[in-house]
Amino acid sequence: MYNFLSIQLGEVEVSNLTLGVLIGFSSFTFLAVGISSYKLYKSLINNDNKD
Repeated sequence: MYNFLSIQLGEVEVSNLTLGVLIGFSSFTFLAVGISSYKLYKSLINNDNKD
């Protein structure tokens, strides 16, 4: 059987796969919020120039 590396967080042992999935989801969420905020700010600037 394969021996996966794991990280000890206090009393909880977390596998690398779980940690990778959590980092992936949080990075995706951070990127999505950043892009959404940038587009919102850009549309606000563009609307001010048209008036």
